[in-house]
Amino acid sequence: MRRGLFILSSFLFLLCSCEKEESERYPSVITDYACMLTDASGQPGHLRLDNGREYPIALTDTYREAHPQLPSYRADTLYRIVGIYELGNDDVANIYSIAQTVSGIPTPLYSGETMRNDPVYLQSSWLSGGYLNMVLELKALDGQHSIGFVDTTPKGMQGKEFTLYHDSHNDVESYRQKLYASIPLAPFKRDLQQGNILRIVINLYDKGVSQWEFVME
Repeated sequence: MRRGLFILSSFLFLLCSCEKEESERYPSVITDYACMLTDASGQPGHLRLDNGREYPIALTDTYREAHPQLPSYRADTLYRIVGIYELGNDDVANIYSIAQTVSGIPTPLYSGETMRNDPVYLQSSWLSGGYLNMVLELKALDGQHSIGFVDTTPKGMQGKEFTLYHDSHNDVESYRQKLYASIPLAPFKRDLQQGNILRIVINLYDKGVSQWEFVME
């Protein structure tokens, strides 16, 4: 199995839980991609927004009620997340929900490894905070899905090309589940200079294998 692949079984539950909480419409709530920095004990410490601003995190009672046993993260680590939060008057990010994104660094396939591109839906894609962000949907029931991105850059390309790797492992195509993805671009800074192309390739249910290009500024 490739490095950087996410196994999506319990992860899908996290995303559904996140959307459920968002639908309750907390006052002044913000839902956005951001980076979460954990503290020395592995708990959420600071929230770093894509505009560069950073806030200490306070876990709300709502979050704690949903997580009687707080999730365990690696200490002193940066995670790319989709957070539901409220900025308090004391410059603290009050967290209602945290969903991790598919955010591994794309690498080429290993020798002899087979590319899998089971279809998904793409809701949106955009650049912010040094990441290529996407909102995807896949059809799933209760099986495990392997998700990641492969570096498929053609030789001579002035830029980078990433292709979505999706192995549904023959799961039943039942409910549409939202999936957040955010590819870090810092490791590819040399290849993504101003004017270069960033291309993303995804197999879609409704359009087949499709591609989108961003011109780096």
